[in-house]
Amino acid sequence: MEALNIRDFRSNLANSFNRAEQGENVLIRRKNEIYALIRIGREDLMISPELQKSINDARLALSNGETEGASSHEALDTLLSSL
Repeated sequence: MEALNIRDFRSNLANSFNRAEQGENVLIRRKNEIYALIRIGREDLMISPELQKSINDARLALSNGETEGASSHEALDTLLSSL
């Protein structure tokens, strides 16, 4: 399959996404690199029960004051340097 150049890709975004949705390989050439546009699907973005439990545990620890938070990069750097 021939790769689209970046100009053609930009001009035909909807068509490129429709082709990828149908399972076709859509290749895009940018400079000397080739990229692939592929459909991942919604089911691949689901949160597993284990990850959800970790999120819930972290929220509970935060609400119980068992963790420290940082609201800026500087605060995070200070927090990390104290460990």
